[in-house]
Amino acid sequence: MAEVNTHSGSFARRIREALRAGLAEGGIEARVETQKVRTTRLHRVIVSAPQFEQLRPSERQDLAWRIIDQRFSPDEQLLISMILTLTPDELEGG
Repeated sequence: MAEVNTHSGSFARRIREALRAGLAEGGIEARVETQKVRTTRLHRVIVSAPQFEQLRPSERQDLAWRIIDQRFSPDEQLLISMILTLTPDELEGG
């Protein structure tokens, strides 16, 4: 089994930086937030970008998870419980 670097703060920071950088390579300027899931080692992620409006939800998910797949080991990927990919309007409930 691969060694997993999951010091909560550093792992969350790595997720945010990886998604911001990976999406920026495709011209998507995203806001990325992470939340620790209580009583677990898991993290949930919220990614918001205006450019998501041109993409179907499945395309947004494919893009986000492809970035995670390229930058994190399989063991680290298991520590991400979910990634929400929303437009700013969707994030505000619109």
